[in-house]
Amino acid sequence: MSEKKRILHVGIDDTDSKKGMCTTYVGAVVKGELEKIGVKIVGLPKLVRLNPACPFKTRGNCSVAMTLEVSDEEIPMVKKIVLEKVGELAELKVETTNPGVVFYKNKEIPPEVRAFSKKVVREIVKIEDAEKIADEIGADLHKFKVGRGIIGALAAIGNVLEEDRTFELIAYRTPENRGRPRKIDAESVLAMNSKIFPETFDNLDPSTGEIRITPHTPCPILYGIRGESVSSVESAQKIVKAGEPIERMVIYMTNQGTDEHLRKAKISEIKPFWSVSVKGKVSSSPKIIPGGHVIFNISDETGKIDCAAYEPTRQFRDVAKNLAEGDVVIAHGGVKEKPEIPLTINLEKIEILALEPKFLKRNPKCSKCSKRMKSEGRMKGYSCVKCGIKAPQNSVETVPVDRRIDVGKYEVPPRARRHLARPLVREYRVKPQTLEF
Repeated sequence: MSEKKRILHVGIDDTDSKKGMCTTYVGAVVKGELEKIGVKIVGLPKLVRLNPACPFKTRGNCSVAMTLEVSDEEIPMVKKIVLEKVGELAELKVETTNPGVVFYKNKEIPPEVRAFSKKVVREIVKIEDAEKIADEIGADLHKFKVGRGIIGALAAIGNVLEEDRTFELIAYRTPENRGRPRKIDAESVLAMNSKIFPETFDNLDPSTGEIRITPHTPCPILYGIRGESVSSVESAQKIVKAGEPIERMVIYMTNQGTDEHLRKAKISEIKPFWSVSVKGKVSSSPKIIPGGHVIFNISDETGKIDCAAYEPTRQFRDVAKNLAEGDVVIAHGGVKEKPEIPLTINLEKIEILALEPKFLKRNPKCSKCSKRMKSEGRMKGYSCVKCGIKAPQNSVETVPVDRRIDVGKYEVPPRARRHLARPLVREYRVKPQTLEF
């Protein structure tokens, strides 16, 4: 880099709505416009998923950031392009869309910004918190409307993806096709998955065969392929066949599939809108409530909390149904605050550490005819109706019950998986979180 060049970080957030648009698309367009005027993009742009339990989120709660190499003379033009494109593409007519853009001129990301980013992934953060950090480091903030997006924009800049990272190749639709059914050859996705999985993951739901690389919203995304490397998602993209034109493609480096949102916690520490990993004992038998949801309770030395496996998690509910009091588990999931309902962990994964042995008592067999004896009443022992042979009360048989589940880790299917949740198939790729309970 020449002496006249410097590093400029750009963060963008909250440009989409449930009606359309996508912050990743805004980032892709901004990237393309900057490259047209000769601005160098350093490395890959970043797609950073934020707190999945945040009540202010639209859909996937993602922000984007990119690092530029620019001269001082280029900075005003860069800012102009970024702000114009955000203003042009963002869903500003939607009340809940409040974009924010952050510019930060410094090669190194300060520790306080990294810490802020981690906090935004795990907690609820106020606009004032972002403003305070930005003022301390000299970042340039730009708000549209309320400007809540400055929180995610600064967090995207601050997340350096050191601990773990994945990649997503996103293909975008041409404007005339947005809102129409997506045209993707399902057989090509199956072929891609069979050839490149697990280097790419969550391409489809194995239990239903449902294609998972295509969203179900009217956003500009045609499909997104997630993988362990740039080469894996590029190889996968060459196999997937689209039946409609692609406007542009971009590869993001991202925190998706990393479990970055989870924090180890005792039950008494848990707050609404956290995502937690909690070790406890099952303290109530699972029950099925209307809607097909399975609820059970776990406890540790600090308290109790409900855990829920909701209907969309499909076969994962069978694991929850077969838990029993005394089982030792680690529950992973998000906690939302709902009126008149106790705090509940919405399960993403569960790790069964130990199963409480269960036994069934059965009447003894007759020593002569091998048929089960009949009880003669409390404390009176047993007798064979056919042979008349008697047996004492303590001759009852104790038979172990098949628990139908084993010690191990279980996860919800891809159709119910949060963007940030790490699929179990990735655990061989990365060092799992160290959770010392």
